Amino acid sequence: MIMLHSSDFFVENMPFSINRYVYDNYDALHMHAHDFIEIVYVNRGKGIHVVHGSTIPVTEGDLFIINYDTPHCFYPYDRANSDGLEVYNCMFLPAFIEHLQIELPIMRGITGLFLLKGLYPEETGYKADLILHESLKKDFVQLFQTMHKEYEAQQEGYADILKMQLCELLIKTYRIHKDLYRDQPHPDAYKLELIQKSIQYMRSNFSNPIQINELSQQALLSKSYFSSVFKKITGISVFDYLQKLRIEEACKLLVENTKTVTEISELVGYNDYRFFNKIFRKITGMTASAYRKSFSL
Repeated sequence: MIMLHSSDFFVENMPFSINRYVYDNYDALHMHAHDFIEIVYVNRGKGIHVVHGSTIPVTEGDLFIINYDTPHCFYPYDRANSDGLEVYNCMFLPAFIEHLQIELPIMRGITGLFLLKGLYPEETGYKADLILHESLKKDFVQLFQTMHKEYEAQQEGYADILKMQLCELLIKTYRIHKDLYRDQPHPDAYKLELIQKSIQYMRSNFSNPIQINELSQQALLSKSYFSSVFKKITGISVFDYLQKLRIEEACKLLVENTKTVTEISELVGYNDYRFFNKIFRKITGMTASAYRKSFSL
């Protein structure tokens, strides 16, 4: 399996990319995972999606939200792509839109309702996050087309426009998914509730040292089992989630005040500036200084 990294897809001050992909080179397709969020919309044709070892058919109007570290790949039904499979791939890091502070679960750390779907294959099975019918297809296709055109043209202010368009895509997806599954309880609701409480605690205390032992004791679970459940629900480890929270706050502070980067790193819980810079670049695709500079242009 190939691991794809955000640094291979995003330029330094733009942790976002969108492309339209026609499956005309079968030999180039491989199972892969990535360290960013990907939204895939099947624009035309039919094919299959292989994810975590499960194979599901896909068709025009299907939309998938693919989390961090999820082994998967889309394939046409045959090498010649006789069914004309074509998709839009929208890839981004949460930091791209985090500073907009839209109050929806998707904007508060990408742990909301529809991103959790698919993390319980043994209980629910894998399927598209949304199956859009004619009344909704047109709206979503137009949005993907507009985003793709804006991204390709890269005219002045295009990054700001794309942030708004991505928010529109996420909000519409969230809204539809919530309506569809309003009366369907999560198969492991009690686990989700425990982890949500842990996440709330981490959000309130991220600037202080937080140990897995502390979180597992609060959840009344063993350290190993808590870690396993946390990763299953969020898609990332406790350590990585804590770093993401800290970097999200650092991004806000870099934009909103004039404190030095070193001061900000300490405010969000880092005593080692070099480690802060390493984590910041890994999550956002750029250095903290470059991130601040991108908002002062």
